[in-house]
Amino acid sequence: MFLGKVAISAIVAAISTSGLAQADTLKFSTAAPIGTPWVKHFEKSAANLAENSGGAMTMEIFAGSQLGAEVETIKQTARGRLDVGSFSVAAAAVVVPEVTMLVSPFFWDSFEQADCALDNHLSPVFDELFEKRGLKIVQWSELGWQILFSKEAITTPDQIAGFKMRVAPVKNSNILWRGAGASGVPLPFAEVAASLQTGIVDGGELPTISYIATGLHKIAPHMTRTNHIYQPSVTLISLKTWNKMSGDEQEQFMASMESADLLRQQVRGAISYFEGKMVEEGGTIHDLTTKQRAAFAANFTADMQQELIDSVGGDSQRVYDAVVAARAACSG
Repeated sequence: MFLGKVAISAIVAAISTSGLAQADTLKFSTAAPIGTPWVKHFEKSAANLAENSGGAMTMEIFAGSQLGAEVETIKQTARGRLDVGSFSVAAAAVVVPEVTMLVSPFFWDSFEQADCALDNHLSPVFDELFEKRGLKIVQWSELGWQILFSKEAITTPDQIAGFKMRVAPVKNSNILWRGAGASGVPLPFAEVAASLQTGIVDGGELPTISYIATGLHKIAPHMTRTNHIYQPSVTLISLKTWNKMSGDEQEQFMASMESADLLRQQVRGAISYFEGKMVEEGGTIHDLTTKQRAAFAANFTADMQQELIDSVGGDSQRVYDAVVAARAACSG
C-alpha cells in the first residue's frame, strides 16, 4: 500500500510539471473598464484560447482593476501570483524603468511610426529587459496620445507659464511641464475631477478617452491636441506561467491573441467617437499648426531629454539610442 501511494504521488507530480494542469484558469488583470475596446479584445482572446486548446486552457479577464491597481498587479504578475495582464507604460516602468524611453515628450510623429518601431524593431530590446524581471511580452497596444485640457482655451506655449495643471505623476511629464513654466501639480487620475472643481488645477494632461469618457470635458471643456506623449500599453505574461506551458501550449496561447493592429484601430476609432461626443456636448477641440506644435516641443530640450535618461538610469541610454534608431527606420 505504501509503495502504491508513492507511485501515485510520482504520477501526480509528473503531470503537474508537464504543461499546465487541466483545471488551471489563467488570471488576466487590466485596469480597462468593462465594455471598452481593450476588454473586448482580451475577452475575444480568451474565447480563442479555450477553442484552440479544446478547453484545456482557459483565461478569466478581471477588468476595471478588480484585482488591484496596475502598480500592484504588474508586481504580482512578475512574481507569478497572477498570470497575464495589460499595463500602461507608467505601470510597466515600475518593473522595467527603461520602458520610459518610449514616452519621451514630443518624440513620435504619428501612430504609424510608433507602431512600426514597436512591432518591427524594438522587441529584442524590451524582451530581454522584461524577461530579466520575470515577464514576457505578449503584444504591444496603446492608450492613444496625451492631450492638454483646460477650462480656457490654450493654443500657445506662453499660456502655460504659471498655468495650474494636473501633470501625470511620472518623470517625463514633470520634466516637460517644468520646462514650460507650468505650475504643475502631480495628481493620480482619481483626484483630477475634484481638483478641477475646487480650483486646485485649471486643466492638465490625459489620454483623450480618459479625459472625455469620465466627463472631465464638462468641467474643463477645451481640449488641445498637443499629442505630446504617445502612450503605448503592453500585455505581459508571467515567465513562471509561461515556463509551465508545454511548447504546444505556448504556441496555442500566442496564436489565440487577437491582432494588436485590430485593437489599435478600435482604440483610434473610440478616440474619434469620444471626440465627436465631446463636441456635441459643447466642448471645443483645438488643433495646432505645425509651427504651434513645434513651439510647444521646443520647451523640451536636449538637456531635458538627457535629464530624463539619467534620472531613469539602468540601461536607459542604450534603450533610448535603440528607440531613436527605430524611429529613424520608421520615418519617411
